[in-house]
Amino acid sequence: MDNLIGILSAVVSVLGAIVAGVMTSWSSRKATAFQAKLERERHEETKAEQAAKVLSRYREPLLLAANSLQSRLYNAVRDEYLPVYLHCGDEEQEEYARVFTVYTLAEYLCWVEIIRRELRFLDLGAERENRDFTKRLLAVTNTLSDQKIYGSPHYRLFRGQQQALGELMMQPGADGHHDCLTYPEFTHRLAEDPRFHRWFARLLREVDDIADQSIAGNARIIDTQRALIDLIDFLDPDKTRLGADHREKYEEATPSPAPPASSSPAVTTVSARPAAG
Repeated sequence: MDNLIGILSAVVSVLGAIVAGVMTSWSSRKATAFQAKLERERHEETKAEQAAKVLSRYREPLLLAANSLQSRLYNAVRDEYLPVYLHCGDEEQEEYARVFTVYTLAEYLCWVEIIRRELRFLDLGAERENRDFTKRLLAVTNTLSDQKIYGSPHYRLFRGQQQALGELMMQPGADGHHDCLTYPEFTHRLAEDPRFHRWFARLLREVDDIADQSIAGNARIIDTQRALIDLIDFLDPDKTRLGADHREKYEEATPSPAPPASSSPAVTTVSARPAAG
């Protein structure tokens, strides 16, 4: 009897040890999985915070660059600026009309490239705001690069070309971040650096194409301007940085209502907006 009791006690002890080991192992795995989940959540939160900081840091320069570009494109297709100043006989004014038109595009591409580089290791798909931001950027990118919709190839830039031009415009900024070349720095490098100039030579020539093309021929330019307005509306939804007066999408000229027979001939009208240099 004593032996039987001893055996049973030993069996119970062994079973207890096995159950305790299993429970300990299960509890450990459970704790490890929970800790891993917390780490993943903290990591995702950190990425979201990093993305928010990047967008906050570059919201203002991107907004201003997008507005400068859309304004330039708007006035370029209205036949009130480029046709007048590209061949006005004043060498300084002609150079400014051509070079600054290209600069506004290059400046915008620069800020897009800076943001792309700082966000490339972050997952922006989880937040609705980030998805909307990416969608607005891609709309501009795709319009500039599309080779099927638009018949005229002038001012078409494939994605790799857009990134390359943006990279060429980058320079070291404060606190280890990048900045964009100013207009004087841009003009200096065009004049002094043949390699730099080579990247922009086609765009400089194609400023004339914008001035010479019909509305249909400038469809890419017009759609780019409209996509930029959508981006501006996202970056400044309350119109606190830029007023409502400077975010008008280009509308094609339409005939005015037919006047009485004794009146002057019909004219075409466009959205009212002062031409800007």
